[in-house]
This record gives sequence, C-alpha cells and structure tokens, in this order.
Amino acid sequence: MHRIRLVGLAASAAVLAVTLSGCSVVAAFVPHVDAAIYDSAKEFKAASTAAFGSPTFVPDDATIIRVDYDTKGAGAILTYASKTHFVAGTCEKPAPIPKPTVKDSWWPVDGIPAQGVSCPGGWTAFLIGDQVYAATPKN
Repeated sequence: MHRIRLVGLAASAAVLAVTLSGCSVVAAFVPHVDAAIYDSAKEFKAASTAAFGSPTFVPDDATIIRVDYDTKGAGAILTYASKTHFVAGTCEKPAPIPKPTVKDSWWPVDGIPAQGVSCPGGWTAFLIGDQVYAATPKN
C-alpha cells in the first residue's frame, strides 16, 4: 500500500512540474506589449512616457494619441492627429520607414510612403493626411 502512495505522489509531482514549466514556456512566447491612449497632447505630456522612449516631437495640438510598446524594450509604434504634425525643428531629415516590431490594427497596411522623417529618440515618422504614424525599433 505504501508503494502505491509513493507512485501516486510521484505522478502528481510530475504533472505539477510539467504544468509549471509549461507556464514559463508559454510566457516566453507571449508578446510583452502594452498600450495607452491619450486624448490630448497635454494629457500625453503629463504622463510617464519613459517606457516607450518619451517622444518629444508630439506637438501641442495632437489629439487621440495612441501608443503600443514592447515592455521589454523591443520597439514601439505611435499615432496621433495633428495639423502641425511635429514640434518645429524635430522631424526634418528624410529616413527610411522601419518595419515595426510591435503591431496593432490601427497601424496602416496600405498607403505608407517610401520615406519618412527621422525624429528625436530614434523614432521615424510619416504622414497620411494629418494623421502621424511613428515607429522605433527600441524603446
């Protein structure tokens, strides 16, 4: 009888070990992405943006600012509406648009221009009308 209990305990321990190790394996493959939405540039600038690279190019008239960022520092994407597009003097040098490492349904699939502009903090931005999109490979 004692032998049967030992076998049962060993089997239970094995199942528990496999279950717990399976959780850590799954966690390794789950994207580490967080998102935030701000109604205005004032709200955005008051928030802690260090987690996604503190984009200083967002102008005061920006509205509906959305950002998705990898919590392990592997990139971020950002969008907002603005008539002025960028803070003056921040995003002027042409740059190729990187393929974002973070994805979301609001990121455009079509209509992306061949060139964007380089912005502070390693961001590259482009416009579609008065909608600004920006990506950075690291945050």
